[in-house]
Amino acid sequence: MKKFRKRVRIQNATAFKLEYFEGKADLKEKEFKTYKSMEQFHSRQTKFMYLALHRYAFVDGKWHRFIKVTDPFIFQAELDSISKQLNENFEVENLQSFKSEENQLQIIIENDN
Repeated sequence: MKKFRKRVRIQNATAFKLEYFEGKADLKEKEFKTYKSMEQFHSRQTKFMYLALHRYAFVDGKWHRFIKVTDPFIFQAELDSISKQLNENFEVENLQSFKSEENQLQIIIENDN
């Protein structure tokens, strides 16, 4: 018999968390009450050397990492990039070599359409 996993719904999140680098190699994290407040914080970060890494939603007593896709249609190249991004461990020696997060794929919010 096939076992089904319960679907995590972003709408049920009670908190959000953002992990980011600021400065040389200082990994920081900040918690937010709403997704909107997390995105507002992110958009205001104009400091040199800011790089957002991971976003988490607190659903059913557990932190779930998520990414946001800007388009409902995803091609294989983007899927490969998303998979790489989710499985990548960042080694921070030279943050200047990273492109701005605005040029990378945005991190996902589940769309019920």
